[in-house]
Amino acid sequence: MPSTYGHDPIRYPIKAFAYTLSHPSLWRIVFRVACMGCTLAIIVLALFIAFALKPQAELINANLPWWAWLIAVLLVLLESAICVGFLLIVSQSKAQTKLFVATMKIEGQWKNEMGAQSVIKDMNLVKKNMIVRLLTLPIQLIPIVGGAVYSAIHATFTGWDYMDRYFDAIELPTRLQRMEVFGEDNTDCSALFRSSTYNPYNQYARFGFMVGFLEAIPVVGSVVFPLTNAVAAALFASDIEKAGGPACLRISGESCPGESSSLKS
Repeated sequence: MPSTYGHDPIRYPIKAFAYTLSHPSLWRIVFRVACMGCTLAIIVLALFIAFALKPQAELINANLPWWAWLIAVLLVLLESAICVGFLLIVSQSKAQTKLFVATMKIEGQWKNEMGAQSVIKDMNLVKKNMIVRLLTLPIQLIPIVGGAVYSAIHATFTGWDYMDRYFDAIELPTRLQRMEVFGEDNTDCSALFRSSTYNPYNQYARFGFMVGFLEAIPVVGSVVFPLTNAVAAALFASDIEKAGGPACLRISGESCPGESSSLKS
C-alpha cells in the first residue's frame, strides 16, 4: 500500500525484532531489563512468602486450616504480581526511551536539538483513551481473535502512544500531533467515532495495530515486545525524518521548536 514516509508502518514491529538482535548495543538493553524483571519477581515473591503468607492465613482463620493457606497463597501471588508489574513498568519505560534514542542514533536521525522524554512522560502510565482501553480489556481473554480485535479498536491511539517519544523530541504541539495522527484536529473522544481514525490507510493505525497485536501475545508479549516496539517506533521516526519531518508541518505551514534540521533546510 502507498505510504507517506516510504515504508508500510505495519512492518516496523516485525522488522524491529530482527533489527534489535543484529545490534548488540540494543539487545543488551533488552537482556538487562529481562534479567532485572526475573530477579525482581523472584525477590518480591520470596519476601511476600516470608513475611506476608502466614499473617494473611492467620487473618483468614486463626486455626490455619488448609483452605486458609490456599487463599493466602493466592493472595500472595496476586500481591507480588501487582508489585512486580509496577516495578517492571518503571524499568521497562526507561529502557524503551533508551532503545528509542539509541536506534535513532544508529540510523543517524537523532539531532542535537532533540531531547528525550521527561521522567513523567517516560513513565507513560496513563495512555491515551485509557477509559475505553479498560472497558474493552476483557476482549483480550479470547485467544488470538480477542487480541486482534482489541488491537484494531485501539490501533491509532496505540500508534500515537509509541510515537509520543518522537513528537516530544521535536516538540510537536498537541494540536499538530492530532493532525498528524488523525488527519484533522479532533479531540481524543470525537476521534473514537470517526471512520478516519480506523482507516486502513492511516499510517499510525497500521503501526499501532501490529504493536498492540504483538503485545497481546501471552507472556512474551508483555515482556519482550514493548521493548522491541520502542525500536520499531524509532525506525518509523527515522523514516519520517528522512522524508523531511511530519507531514502535518508541511500541510499547516507551521514550525515547532524542535523541528527537524531536514525540514528547516
